[in-house]
Amino acid sequence: MVSIRLMVVPFLLLMSLITSAQQTFRFTRANAHPNAQALMKEEFFWSPIDESGPFGSDGGSDAAYGFYNWRKEHTLGSPITWLKELFSSWAYPQLAWDELDTVEIKRFISLPAHPDPATVEQTIRAIKQNQNTTPATKGQKKLTDDEIRQLILDGSKNMGLTYLTDEDAAIIGTAFAQVVMEGKIDPVLKVHAQNTIKREMLPVIIRNFGNQGQQNLHKEKLTKMLKVLEKIYS
Repeated sequence: MVSIRLMVVPFLLLMSLITSAQQTFRFTRANAHPNAQALMKEEFFWSPIDESGPFGSDGGSDAAYGFYNWRKEHTLGSPITWLKELFSSWAYPQLAWDELDTVEIKRFISLPAHPDPATVEQTIRAIKQNQNTTPATKGQKKLTDDEIRQLILDGSKNMGLTYLTDEDAAIIGTAFAQVVMEGKIDPVLKVHAQNTIKREMLPVIIRNFGNQGQQNLHKEKLTKMLKVLEKIYS
């Protein structure tokens, strides 16, 4: 099934950039600057699948590897410029990067997506193609165009949380990418990343991260990332 996330974000604009970077480089301890090796000691920092880590979520990974490739041609550029370009390509609505007011955050995460008709029809075609090429399980029927369209529209509700967590993950991923690559962090990015981590730990956000045990573990890892940023030089 095609992800609703792929429907509302034009990731294809970035795929060639990210893929080429990932083919030749990985964010691992072995590749890291000594400052990053000294501070990022736990495995979750380097995991490509741990969504609590800087590189384990889709948004964090896309931003980090994209920044790696972008940096080759913008050695003196601000990481903030990269993030603005990335967010522009995603075409997400945006909350202020340092917003910590719970009322504003609640308002934002209740936002629905409004996919344009052309995008909906393109997604329907992709899903139908997937249905035609994937063997159906016993008793499973193929969805009609109307059924697929309704699933897309239903999945577009309350997309604000996806928008926000992806953007927050991108800020965090870019911050730690710079730490790994250069052993330091841009001072403006450092402030944004610290506030982003604090926002992700707010109850209005973290309560969506699984059960209580998963939330506690997620918060513990976010706290450890915050401590790394506090120690790294700008």
